[in-house]
Amino acid sequence: MGSGMSPNGLFHWVGEQIGRLIRAIVDGLAWFFGHIFGAIDSFYGGLADELGIGRSMTALIILVIGLVLLLSGLRHAMRRRLVSGLLIGGLGVLLLGWLIH
Repeated sequence: MGSGMSPNGLFHWVGEQIGRLIRAIVDGLAWFFGHIFGAIDSFYGGLADELGIGRSMTALIILVIGLVLLLSGLRHAMRRRLVSGLLIGGLGVLLLGWLIH
């Protein structure tokens, strides 16, 4: 075994290569998700600032519920269910009006 690689050296080298691969994957995923979450945070920050609402999770949930109610009321009205469409849509407008000041 004079000039060749010893078995321990081979396994050490393979371990290093697998470790480099895992590190590259983890670093790539950290970069990707860091940029995605940064973009989402920036989008929500701009939306919240423009609407004049807080940046809390509660405000986001209320915003989504209000929009869902508004769209549901519109769908009901388009299906000729005018009373339920007006009630649901009105509830959505009321909720969004309360949230956006």
